[in-house]
Amino acid sequence: MAENRDVPLVSYQLIYQVGSKDEPAGMTGFAHLFEHLMFEGSEHAPGSFLEHMTRAGATNLNAYTSTDRTTYHATLPTGSLDYALFMESDRMGHFCDSISQASLDQQRRVVLNEKLETESGPYGKLYEFKSRGCFPAEHPYAHTVIGEKADLVSATLDDVQRWFRKYYTPSNAVLALCGDIDLATAREKVSHWFGDIPPGQPLTRPDSWIADITPQRRDRYQANVASGTLLLVWNIPQAGNPDATLLSLAADYLASGLSSVLVKNLVYIRKTASSVQAEVADGALCSQFILSATVAEGQSLAALEQSLLDELHAFLAQPCDGPRLREVKNDALNLFRDSYKTSAQIAALLSVSRVTLGHADAFRQQLSQLDEASPDDLHQAAQRWLSRPHYTLEIAPFSARTDESATAALRTTPPVIQPPVPLVLPQAQHARLDNGVRLVLLERHGQNDIYLDLLLPAVALPHPGQHQLLSELLNQAGAGERDAFAFSQACRDLGSRMGLRRRLRHLSLLLACRSPQLPASLALLSDRLASSVLLEADFERQRTIQLDALTEQQQVASALVDRVLPGLIYPAGHPCRVPGGPEGTFAGLAQTTFDALTAAVPQLLNIQDATLIVTGDTTLEQLLPLLNVSVGRLAGLPRDTVAVPQAEQPPRPRIWLLDIPGAEQTAIAAASLLPGVSGTDEAGFELLNAVFASGFTSRINLNLREDKNWTYGAKGRLINDYQQRAHYVLTEVQADRTGDAIREILAEYRALIAERPVTADELEEVRRTSLLGFSSSAESLPGLNNMISWLARSQLADDFWQSHQQRIAEITLEQINDLAQQLFSPERLTWVVAGDISLFRDELAALFPAGLQFINDGGDALYD
Repeated sequence: MAENRDVPLVSYQLIYQVGSKDEPAGMTGFAHLFEHLMFEGSEHAPGSFLEHMTRAGATNLNAYTSTDRTTYHATLPTGSLDYALFMESDRMGHFCDSISQASLDQQRRVVLNEKLETESGPYGKLYEFKSRGCFPAEHPYAHTVIGEKADLVSATLDDVQRWFRKYYTPSNAVLALCGDIDLATAREKVSHWFGDIPPGQPLTRPDSWIADITPQRRDRYQANVASGTLLLVWNIPQAGNPDATLLSLAADYLASGLSSVLVKNLVYIRKTASSVQAEVADGALCSQFILSATVAEGQSLAALEQSLLDELHAFLAQPCDGPRLREVKNDALNLFRDSYKTSAQIAALLSVSRVTLGHADAFRQQLSQLDEASPDDLHQAAQRWLSRPHYTLEIAPFSARTDESATAALRTTPPVIQPPVPLVLPQAQHARLDNGVRLVLLERHGQNDIYLDLLLPAVALPHPGQHQLLSELLNQAGAGERDAFAFSQACRDLGSRMGLRRRLRHLSLLLACRSPQLPASLALLSDRLASSVLLEADFERQRTIQLDALTEQQQVASALVDRVLPGLIYPAGHPCRVPGGPEGTFAGLAQTTFDALTAAVPQLLNIQDATLIVTGDTTLEQLLPLLNVSVGRLAGLPRDTVAVPQAEQPPRPRIWLLDIPGAEQTAIAAASLLPGVSGTDEAGFELLNAVFASGFTSRINLNLREDKNWTYGAKGRLINDYQQRAHYVLTEVQADRTGDAIREILAEYRALIAERPVTADELEEVRRTSLLGFSSSAESLPGLNNMISWLARSQLADDFWQSHQQRIAEITLEQINDLAQQLFSPERLTWVVAGDISLFRDELAALFPAGLQFINDGGDALYD
């Protein structure tokens, strides 16, 4: 455990050392299936584990299964920790007899839908090919985590119970705690709840199995992708082995950052790749070194592969450059430091380190090895393993179409969940820079980190997608006297991160840095604003990447729905009428020129009317002079005032269909136009949305997933916040249930405002959950910054979050149900359905007698 008193939260991570590698033949996918079953309730806490924990204020509540382990994690208010330990210990020690055939059948259907959803995407079969290509059939890693359908269907209740008794035991588990708790208290609480559970049986499992890959083993499969992708995979030693650590450093050396060997040579010089990555995928028996690259426009997979192998052979021929290696090591150490700051991240680090390396603090030894690695160390490790046979996978575009010592804890009554403690944010301090830029500062000391968000009002550009394209180009551009490589290196030398983030109504220029490096980092920020330099070659490459993303989006049902909805909700000229997902249209991007984008840079980065949000380890007296000699010296340009047209709620239901022949799942969205955050009761809307559409325990998710088992999940989403916004329910269901799912969603809308309004129990549950989980939003420095940035973007007062908590605590049931009546009109919904239309067209025609409308161009006509 680790103590961290920044906020009144405790995070835990509980790892059971069992994964897909432990599955015998005929039981593939069992570890993951059992992960789902563990959320079905236990002897002293029957019912949904997720619902119980959500009521306790849990956030970051989830689980995942890998080849080697199954992990459960959550973050809770300190006053809910006893309850969480009770819940976890009850399903460890008192779960087996509560497993029912009904639960097994239900979760099996959910997992089969998840498998369908996961594997139906363009890269859905990649993991299966890689597993079979790199390992012999008898190897524990030779099958996917999600498993085979036949094995999942044949799983029995006896299988489930045997699995639990063998693997879900204290002796096979590791629990890490981090947050607002000390060691003595942690030990007492964990001993109380877990101490009487029988330890479990001794287990035998392989320690290491680095399989030899058959020489020249390769596969090729076609997918609905715009550009080909190449994967080269080597089997290397297991996690914790010194060579695996060195090879992770080699991966960064090869492909991390603009000045890395592969990115610079393949993307910018030889231009055979549009992107390239290198990584080490850790495993308990065997890790993998993976090189992946996407072919550049006009190039072939063969040319890309040859250039990739050429660069790799050159890398293996001699030790790497010492100064460059030092930079890579500094980057890796800085990334590690930045990745483990919240209580949840630290709990994950400690538990994984214990499971993978043998001790909770063994990661320190790995960091020391990384820091001390010499060019010769790296070279020798690379030669030992990357000179061995590797597996090659080509993913080619496919364009054809068809139509006992402890006293037992008392479990008769669960522990009391303590009431929420209101979150009090640091005092917001305001100032203006010499050039009029508004400054908002919230101090948080303890770590020498600073986070900045410079909010620049959005400008109108002629074609959709140009904002995203220009933002991406600026993120990889040079500035001032530095070219792109030198600018990137300057940021790395400082341990700073800078980037543009496109928002609907603003452009955010984000900067994260150490407080001692703030002056130098602000100088780079100023250069980015004042003197960014774009290159035409980067423009052509990035435009191709964006066009490829649009092509791939056409085959992903939920992505298509997200894409077209803004164009159906908002009128022409509205700033929110922007394609969801990859922005732009094929025609618009084709008409975009390099000169036009270059000319737009001054307005895009215009400092006029900007707001700067700063959070972290500084004071106003320290910060303001530094800002005035950097950002504050820049002159703004006049801005045009553009009238925003009003969107209108349709008088009757509308439905649009998008055809994806052969799709096995259908994406369904039901959208409503709502007032923005400034024109509605935000606390009431938050609670209403939680009851109805957002989160695991929402009515629609429980209906379609838990009751009907037609989907892996349903969710409520928002487009925009300020002024008018769109709310929509989105789900993907098995194709043969398309019409049924629409009926159920519509019935839920109708019941909400008629015979089944929000109940007192539902309101109290989401109210308590909201208040208990509120502190988690501000735990990290970026999280705190984003909360204040949202206030600025939405034009809300500094005390909004304090009054918001009070409003959540006080709002009445009558007010919630009145709000539902005001916001939702079931007979005026906008529906979008994407899938294989031939399977449900006639059924939907009967459901919507006013007529079906069709979108045949992927939505481009909505935005061109």
